[in-house]
Amino acid sequence: MKKLFTLLWLSLTAFTFNATAQNISCNANFTVQFQTNFTVKLNPALNTDSPFIHHYWSFGDGTPGSQLISPTHTYSLPGTYAVVHTVIRVNSAGVGVCTQSFTSQVVIQAPCNLVVNFTWTASTNNPLMLAFHNMSVPLEPSDSSTWIFGDNTTSHDVNPVHTYANAGTYQVCLIVKKNFTTPNTSPCIRYLCKTVVVNTLCNLVVDFSWNATTSNPLMIEFHNLSTPLAAGDTTTWTFGDGSSSTAMNPAHTYANAGTYQVCLIVRKAVPPGTAPCVRYLCKTIIVYTPCNLVVDFSWTATTSNPLMIEFHNLSTPLAAGDSSTWNFGDGATSYLVNPVHTYANAGTYEVCLIVKKAVAAGASPCIRYICKQVIVTAPCNFQPSWTWATDPGNPSNIHFTNTTQVSSSSATAIWFFGDGTSATSWNANHVYAQPGRYYVCLRVQLTPNCIRYKCDSVTVPPPPCNFQPSWTWRLDSINLRKAWFTNTTIAPNSGATVTWFFGDGTSATSWNAVHEYAQPGRYNVCLRVQLTPNCVRYKCDSITIPVPMPPCNNQSNFNFLRAATNSQTYTFIPDFQNSAAQYTWTFGDGTGSHDMIATHHYAQAGTYTVCLTVWRSPTCASTTCRTVAVTSQINCDSIHVTFTYQFDPILHNKVYFYAIANFPILDQTWTIKKLPNGTPVILHQNNPVYIFPDTGYYSVCLRAVTLGGCIKEYCSTVHIEQMPVTCQLQAYPNPATTQVSVNVALTQPEMINVYVYNNLNVLVKEKHQQGSTGNNVVTLSIGDLVAGLYHMQVIYGNHICNATFQKL
Repeated sequence: MKKLFTLLWLSLTAFTFNATAQNISCNANFTVQFQTNFTVKLNPALNTDSPFIHHYWSFGDGTPGSQLISPTHTYSLPGTYAVVHTVIRVNSAGVGVCTQSFTSQVVIQAPCNLVVNFTWTASTNNPLMLAFHNMSVPLEPSDSSTWIFGDNTTSHDVNPVHTYANAGTYQVCLIVKKNFTTPNTSPCIRYLCKTVVVNTLCNLVVDFSWNATTSNPLMIEFHNLSTPLAAGDTTTWTFGDGSSSTAMNPAHTYANAGTYQVCLIVRKAVPPGTAPCVRYLCKTIIVYTPCNLVVDFSWTATTSNPLMIEFHNLSTPLAAGDSSTWNFGDGATSYLVNPVHTYANAGTYEVCLIVKKAVAAGASPCIRYICKQVIVTAPCNFQPSWTWATDPGNPSNIHFTNTTQVSSSSATAIWFFGDGTSATSWNANHVYAQPGRYYVCLRVQLTPNCIRYKCDSVTVPPPPCNFQPSWTWRLDSINLRKAWFTNTTIAPNSGATVTWFFGDGTSATSWNAVHEYAQPGRYNVCLRVQLTPNCVRYKCDSITIPVPMPPCNNQSNFNFLRAATNSQTYTFIPDFQNSAAQYTWTFGDGTGSHDMIATHHYAQAGTYTVCLTVWRSPTCASTTCRTVAVTSQINCDSIHVTFTYQFDPILHNKVYFYAIANFPILDQTWTIKKLPNGTPVILHQNNPVYIFPDTGYYSVCLRAVTLGGCIKEYCSTVHIEQMPVTCQLQAYPNPATTQVSVNVALTQPEMINVYVYNNLNVLVKEKHQQGSTGNNVVTLSIGDLVAGLYHMQVIYGNHICNATFQKL
């Protein structure tokens, strides 16, 4: 086409001159009309007199031209193109009269189809720290992003992480600009703004206690122990009888005695737009009737005559004007407070005590009674005894020898081996399935009413288990996230099995192992080697999966942590840590450090700009700066700590302790010591429950560490006035591994409550089971308890029984 235009131009030069002289029109001007970003229509100024006018078009992109009067052309790529339009006029004989060419630059621009969008997530550990995610499409690495966080700060990172100084509602905007490489292309810029709500931590802990008034047991005083609690916070109490209150520490009078579910709801006063902070707690309380008489008695047989029984009235409260009526089960009665009764024959008797309180005229009668089975025995003065020895060839095989001296050949014996099994032979041989300490009892019976027990502990040693696991490791030379583990354990036999725990939630059971980690970091790797179910050994150590070298322009990012004990002390931690790099910190107060991980104490509160420069080589260095808001340290003199306590209504030696402070308590240590020279018991836990071993006065001290690192101590004296009357039960199996059981015999259906305490008298497990008349088996799961000796307390009706067992 270009060659054709050249020939026509040369051949028609003379005609052009003549046409110009004769004022003949050959106007080649044209306009460009865009139909899409890439499609144009060319409109010539001269579009008449055909067929004597010829149009020739060149589109400037190397494609074939056109001879249409007003062609339409689509370009494949953006850019600037020179479009040439040539007009040739001829006469009726086909001879050229005039010609003219006109060139115009056509700019083809890429479409701006950018759609801006973003999301954000708050950090679990710090809700003021938000990670923003750029969801714009299409988004190229060369495009620029500008974030406006609504708190006068900005960022040009694609996906920034921003920490707000305060909670609140912020208008966050993202502006994205496409980086077009085509010259003279119009800018492609889009933006989007969203409202972001930044919340603070809801660290509210709701708690309360209560006590009945002395004058009226139906009136309960409630004490709000929630922390932290401010003046603007609201409280709502529901008392379980259809009534409620919004008072901080209400007193409520119940219409009737009974068991009620009381709930306390606390709502923190938070700034507008902040997420609500609401917590609640429900507890079951028992409201007693004004008749608080508890009838109980015990008895002892006289040494000289076991048919003579001394009865002891243990009812409380018991005044001089109260009446007592005894029915001894053999037709005889007595009205004495503490009678002595002689039975004609040995046997089992149902003895009942009826107590009637002396009440004012017109008052409701207050009468309670209790019946117990009393076993009256004939003289029975022998004492069982036994010895035991371990089989030298098998330490689990124990030989028991009955050394009891009895006068009758009809005596029978029963052995209870402490693992839930028994035998009825005079001497016994028993093989234990598991090693451990067992409580073995020998029961010797001469007559139906002459039975004696001898109990002692027997230790079954474990089989030899004297090997020590060991292992080595190395990183793969090509893939630094792959680790090769070699088991170097020398096991006593070939039956050993192993389990590798790689520290990232995965494991393997091969003797040697290869593991590839998903992320770099420090991992605690453990090797578990097992010979038998009771012979298991561990070897644990830490390994480090190195961090890949980051780009030179992105190696100085860092984070910082405020010290828990001092709000003016901060630790600064770089994301990239390598001993071969050089680190330079400036803390914004005129000081600095070259430590990789730097700790700095600010002398004054304020806002500081902290910068980190990481240098690896003259051509590989970067600097990152962040703002740190430092608050003043807490004044410890303004913090006050105390505690209250409450006695259990059934176990008078069981006490509930509650710490109280005007500032959040981070750690509690309780020291309990019997006065004047008892051995201290230290409990490192919050609001403990403690069972005192004896009556007397005890010093109880609380050492509290509050927010800001302040340490406060408070001591008080607790008086234990009485101990519960107890009986002895046998726990089985003993020792136990996964579960332990006790047998409880009931004369009527009632609730059985079982509590398990460790060797510090701290409650670690409990179970409540509805019992029926007869024998009841109560089983507890103990697989989650640590190995050691435990005390079990079983409470039903007015009975309090004890048992002990060992957890392997």
